[in-house]
Amino acid sequence: MPKQEDHFTLFKQSTASTSLPERFTFPFYYQPHPLCLLAAQELQQHLESQTDWQHDFNVTGKMFGVLLVQNTQGELGYLSAFSGKVADSNHLPKFVPPVFDMLADDGFFRVGQAEIAQISIQVKQLESNPKIAALEAVLDAEQETFETELQAHRNVMIEGRKSRKQRRLAAEKGDDYLQIKQQLSKESIQHKNQLRDLKVHWQQRVNKAHEDLGKLTSELTMLITKRKDLSNGLQKKLFEQYRFLNQYGLEKSLNDIFKTTVQQTPPAGAGECATPKLLHHAFKNGLKPLAMAEFWWGCSPQSEIRQHKNFYTACRGKCKPILAHMLQGIEVDENPLLNNPAEGKSIDIVYQDDVMVVINKPAEFLSVPGKSIEDSVYLRMKQQYPDATGPLIVHRLDMSTSGLMVIALSKQA
Repeated sequence: MPKQEDHFTLFKQSTASTSLPERFTFPFYYQPHPLCLLAAQELQQHLESQTDWQHDFNVTGKMFGVLLVQNTQGELGYLSAFSGKVADSNHLPKFVPPVFDMLADDGFFRVGQAEIAQISIQVKQLESNPKIAALEAVLDAEQETFETELQAHRNVMIEGRKSRKQRRLAAEKGDDYLQIKQQLSKESIQHKNQLRDLKVHWQQRVNKAHEDLGKLTSELTMLITKRKDLSNGLQKKLFEQYRFLNQYGLEKSLNDIFKTTVQQTPPAGAGECATPKLLHHAFKNGLKPLAMAEFWWGCSPQSEIRQHKNFYTACRGKCKPILAHMLQGIEVDENPLLNNPAEGKSIDIVYQDDVMVVINKPAEFLSVPGKSIEDSVYLRMKQQYPDATGPLIVHRLDMSTSGLMVIALSKQA
């Protein structure tokens, strides 16, 4: 019999007539295996009938997962998991435990969260200090007046230069030209000195306003920086505790898994999804993974569309790097998105002249190259008409749609 801590569940009905999957499920594009459908059905019945805990799925829906497994005795069964937490807990009867229990009351994560929460309270108190708002208003007013006074004096200097030029020209033929020229020079110097003194005066006032505000905000800035540093450190330490096994017993932390990705750091919530939890528990307890499926239970979240009881793929952002490590050496179904649907198909030409071609695009044939598949109408036409100067593709048809397409061989088309 399976050990209780295995969370291994035997099927309630015979599965002898159903063939086992030949390869493990490709987690990011799949049709659930019949045995996974049966496991999901049993789990859904459990969710509808259990009385051990309460969670309002009409308010907060949740992703659940099942993992078809064999134990060391060759018995066929399944494991169950949920993403994140349910009923404010990550430990519930029947479900595999988290890879790391960050909700433990005496754990470092709870302690760190409490410290960060306390700092947030202090930050909020300082931010709501009315003196800060008053001093910010003073600083804004001083800076605005500085600019106004500065611009006003510059306008005076501009008018002064115009006036001095006119007076100098008028005095050029007079006997007192040199005397007037000296006087005009003194006026110019006086205006420049006034501008210098004005800048010094107002810069001192602005600096004083900055200093007064800084005395109150320095503590706030220090607390915000401290909170950010604590949060980053706590997150990094947390990700180091999430260590995932594969079939070889090789263990990798989230930090190690994600450091080779584009983002280099794990996203929030990484490690809490159902499928990684299921696989980790299977490897940890000597169970052989055969297939997986995930379904949504409850109301849809606001951020994305999820329908009750519908099956969904594992998420790419958080799960793809983790599962790449966990599924090493396991034969997995091919990624259907990498299968070229146009292989073996030809394109019939309906009409052709010097500037355009009309073709009949077969169904299941890309109009333009996709993310994973290059073969397309565009590529075929580019190969067939290498001297074409036009854009070739001027409109598209969906991959699954067959029909006529106009190919522009020249810009005149």
